Amino acid sequence: MNERVEKRRRILLMVPHLGGGGAEQVMVRVAAGVDPARFEVHLAVVTNDEPGAPQLPEWVRVHRLQARRVRRAAPGLVRLIGGIRPEVVVPGMMHLSALVLALRPLLPRGTRIVPRVNTTVSHTLTSCTERRMYAWLMQRADGAICQTEAMAEDVCEHLGAARAKMFVAENPVDVEGIRAVVWAARRWKPHEDRVNVLCVGRLAREKGIDMLLEAWARVVERDARVQLTVVGEGAERDRLEAMRGRLGLEATVALVGFQAEVARWLGWADVYVQPSRYEGMPNALLEAAAAGLALVTTPSSEGVVRLLRNCAGAWIARETSSEALAEVLTAAVRKVRERADAEATPYEHAFLEPFAQAAALRRWEHCLLRATGESK
Repeated sequence: MNERVEKRRRILLMVPHLGGGGAEQVMVRVAAGVDPARFEVHLAVVTNDEPGAPQLPEWVRVHRLQARRVRRAAPGLVRLIGGIRPEVVVPGMMHLSALVLALRPLLPRGTRIVPRVNTTVSHTLTSCTERRMYAWLMQRADGAICQTEAMAEDVCEHLGAARAKMFVAENPVDVEGIRAVVWAARRWKPHEDRVNVLCVGRLAREKGIDMLLEAWARVVERDARVQLTVVGEGAERDRLEAMRGRLGLEATVALVGFQAEVARWLGWADVYVQPSRYEGMPNALLEAAAAGLALVTTPSSEGVVRLLRNCAGAWIARETSSEALAEVLTAAVRKVRERADAEATPYEHAFLEPFAQAAALRRWEHCLLRATGESK
């Protein structure tokens, strides 16, 4: 009896570090979640781990380059890729993709490089020089994996990439796992007498926390029975703490730093706010949707706008400004109070279906197989 033995595809996923933000989390979930019977998974980690670094299953082969910065990882990357000879290399972030594509002449012939695009390039690459450089680099890529159709269109329009080379794979979200932690956390909530608003993100300018604090000052003027918690750490902490003091928000805003188990904080929240100036498809927003929260966001990317437009329980600001953000935050808080009085259940957010972990990982597997040249 002849049985067809499927070839395991050797792939190399790459992250700057373990732990940290959503982009790293997505790549780790893909590494741990794709079928080990179909893929031999290698994960390159460029620098030292950050808080929250996860444990990976034994079938994921982790290669630590121990470089101080991404740009200093070039010799180690060339040796690694030359040694393991993966069919496909998937750098997980833009600056890492740029380095790998620049090194392409030094890599084994036949190595396919398929960057994961983790942001909206039209917003991130603001100068003509940056766009020309990335456009030139993208011509050397064998494709790109984007989180949404809108991001794929953006790459094609602004970097001149061919649409046929763009793959779309959603961020895998552990919907059931998040809900289990959230339901347990809701047995006890701090500030039970207030509407609790949560924001999760790095304390960096692009995440818009400064804009959120300005908006929050307006929200508090209209309704003092609210509490804002910001989970995350970053270079802007001192400036944001000073801003909180200047706006007189110490009593209603908590900057709690990095937290390992964000789902517990989602369980204590009523509203999630994403105040970013620009985004790709933020993982924290998707996890908040899994928790059934009311969602408030800026129009930080076309993908986010398309996902949430006309969805119950989601409010999109008319523009990226503190005034517009304050308007939708106030509307969401008011609606949450009305629903609490009516003892309404959490929001369902049906748009999450393609992001559920099993479905998203199958989409990733399909993209990786296509990247190797396999048609199915």
